[in-house]
This record gives sequence, structure tokens and C-alpha cells, in this order.
Amino acid sequence: MAASLRLVGVILAWLSLSLLAPLAVAVAHGESARPFVAALAVGLGLGAVLRVTTRRAGEARVREGFLVVASVWILASLVGCIPYVVEGGDVGDPVDAYFEAMAGFTSTGSTVMVDIESHGRGILLWRAVTQFLGGVGILVLALAVLPRLAVGGRQLMESEVHAPEFEKLAPRMRAAAGRLWLLYAILVVLQVTVLWVLGLAGLAPGMDFYNAVAHGLTTLSAGGFSPEGRSIEGFGAWAQWAILVFMAIAGTNIALWYRGIFRRRSPFRRDEELRVYLGLIALASVLIAVELYRDDLHGGHGAVRHALFQTVSIITGTGYASTDFAVWPILPVGLLLALMFVGGCGGSPTGALKIFRLILVMRVATREISTTVHPEAMIPVRLSGRPVPDRVVRGAVAYTLLYLGVFVVGTVAILVDVSLRTSSVSLLEAASAAAATLGNVGPGFGFLGPMGSYAPFSNVSTGVLTVLMWAGRMELLPVLVLLTRSYWRE
Repeated sequence: MAASLRLVGVILAWLSLSLLAPLAVAVAHGESARPFVAALAVGLGLGAVLRVTTRRAGEARVREGFLVVASVWILASLVGCIPYVVEGGDVGDPVDAYFEAMAGFTSTGSTVMVDIESHGRGILLWRAVTQFLGGVGILVLALAVLPRLAVGGRQLMESEVHAPEFEKLAPRMRAAAGRLWLLYAILVVLQVTVLWVLGLAGLAPGMDFYNAVAHGLTTLSAGGFSPEGRSIEGFGAWAQWAILVFMAIAGTNIALWYRGIFRRRSPFRRDEELRVYLGLIALASVLIAVELYRDDLHGGHGAVRHALFQTVSIITGTGYASTDFAVWPILPVGLLLALMFVGGCGGSPTGALKIFRLILVMRVATREISTTVHPEAMIPVRLSGRPVPDRVVRGAVAYTLLYLGVFVVGTVAILVDVSLRTSSVSLLEAASAAAATLGNVGPGFGFLGPMGSYAPFSNVSTGVLTVLMWAGRMELLPVLVLLTRSYWRE
């Protein structure tokens, strides 16, 4: 326990330093520095207290990694909500502020802000920074600055890089962490450069350097916080196509890029999960584009662009919007709702079930059908041509059932709260809220669509949705482990 808290304290202190960036922006634009100074003081103070009180703790063990991972997001969001509370406005309520901070650090992108443009540039940049850290930033930062905690670091990697089998990407974890950080940073800088150039060329109206940085920080992390109330809509087609490409990259397994760049291999063609991921995007985009064109909502090029953009945005959990998809016909809305449960590839910062788990569940179903006909047959479950261990297969099936169960419980909890308060929230709105937060997607449908806000929910429902975001980011299992008696008894 003490070793876990010491590790959390070190991570929290380093994360607090990220407040210096929005603090500098706020000062440069004549905005109040108090929100960031207060949060910086609390973050550094809390980190120092945790480190000092546990200075004699030993090394963090593997089992303690569950507590570390869960605690980091809780305490980081606690510090991260302070700027919102101090600034006040439509996120001044502590419950709403914590929701907003958790949405940032979990890369969810759900927001309770009603008037985004009313907030200062410092606050809006802080939202973007929290999502940047919430992608793989927390993981890599922890591993880079804590090389002695190789076991605890490996546990962080296993929790954040959600591959079916964790593969040690380099002989030394610290070297792998540094390269992952470098790759992540290069992609972010590349996107910022592309967007800024498009703005300078007049191809993306309103895309100045500030907006380019804000969207660069929130795309590769699959976050989706935009400093604009209408998301990506106002920046035009060129910016939407550029962001679409980087969203698609964010949904792929970062280990593939690592092996392809640093180990000079070509793993993309052999990866079955990647092929299914791209196939689902293509299929859903075609169906949505045809429906948009038939209903005369967009022209040929517009229908294709909006269909592809929203498909990639939802399946990756980024949550950006090129248009208000909440008002689309029932077929596109139904497809987007289904994609909220799918998610991107394993080893990506996306949420939801992940492609590899769905593949394994389908393989288990087909195997059961085959063994019913041929009871003596021994049929292994394969992924990318390689047999998958039974414990991984069981884990995928169990996780899928748990995920769907938590979704149902979350939806029912919202509906019960709504019925007690006689609020006007439809089943689609409640279900999409639970799916969007548990899957770390962001926007839902109805009043919480891409141009809307989660503000109408009561504090009770907001609390439920905050827990869903946290549990979804943790991929449920570490949360459930912490709830068992045996974990605390041993």
C-alpha cells in the first residue's frame, strides 16, 4: 500500500507541472492566473505529502499496480478540477468540475460546458492538456521518471496498453517508454504543423496556432475536447480530412507503429485486428453516406466526408464532430451508437470493448458451433494466424459480458434518477450517455449531442457518469479487483 501511494505521489507531482503551460497562456492573454496557481500548489503539495509519508516504502509489486493505476486518475482529476472551480462559470460546481476533469484525463471528451467560448484560453488549453496526458502520456511519464519501478511500470503498461498479450517492447522498459513518448510527440507535432499550415494557407478558416495545438493535443489521445463550441464544423473540409487521418491513426495499436518505425518491420499487413478495424470503418461509412445522400442532408462529397469523419470519430472514441450527427436519421444514429461499443485496436488510447476482444468473442461463438457438430474436434482460437491462450480468450469473453452488464446498470441508474426527479430524458439519451462515458467516447445523442452538453443531468447522474468514465478508462477489471476482499486481505 505504502509503495503504491509513493508512486502515485511522484506521478501526481510531475503531472502538476503540466499546469505551467495553461498558466503561461493565461498570463499572456491577460487572464487570471489564480486557477492554475491554486491547482499547482495543491498538486505539488499532495504529491509531496504522499512521498514524504511513504519514504520508507519498498518497491511496488505487480498486484499494487492496480491501486496505482486507479488512484492516479482519481487524484489527477481531483487536482485537474481546481482550475474549473476557481474560474467559476458553467463548470464552477465541484461535481461538474470533477466530471470535466475526469473527462479530460480519461480522454472521454464529454463536457458539462454550455458556452465553451466564454471560457479563457488558459482553461481551454488545460482541457486539451489533460487529454494529452490521458492518452499515453501518464503511462510514459510514469515509466520515464521512475526507472527503478520496473515491476510497477510494467503493470501500468499492461493496464494502459490494452493488448491481448502484453509484449515487452524493448529489453529495458525505460527505453521503450522513451520511444513511445517520442513517437507520440512526433505524431502530435506533425498534426499541429499540418493544421497550422492549412490555416496559414487559408484552407482552414480560424485554424490559428492556438487551435492547431489544442486539436493536436486532443486527437492522438482520442479525446475530442475542442476550444470551439461547434467542434470541427467551422474549420472546413481540409481541416476535417486532416484530423480524420490522425484520428484513424490514434485508433490503431501503437505497438505496430513502434515495431514498424523503431524495429524496421512491416507488421501492418499481417495484423488481423487492423484489417477488421479498417473494414468496419469502410462498411459503416458507406452505409451512413448512402443514407445521408438519400435523405438529401448532404451532397455527394459532403455525405462521404461527414460519414467517414463521424464513423472514425466514434469508433476511436475521439468524439469530434464535423456536423451535428445527433439530428441524423435513425440508421446513421443506430450505427454510431453501435460503434460506441466497438472501440479501436488494442494498444491504442481508445476505449470501449476493442476490436481484438470482439474478434475473439466471435471466434469462440463459431468454435462452439463447430464443436456442436464435431464434439471431438480440438479447434484453437486464432488471432492474426497465431493461437490465443485460453486464459486470454476467457478474459475477452468475461470482459465483454462485464462491460455490457456495467452499461445496463449505468443506464438503469440514470433512468431511476431521472424518474425520481421527473426530468425529461429519453431512453436513447440515457443509454447513449452511459455508452459514451463508459466507452470514453464523449458526445451522445439528444441534448448531449456533439453540439450539446451533459449539463442538464443532476449531480447524481453526473456522479454515475463520472464513475463510468473512470471504470471504462481502467478497463473495469482493475476496478473490480480493488472491490474484492481478497485484494485488501492479502
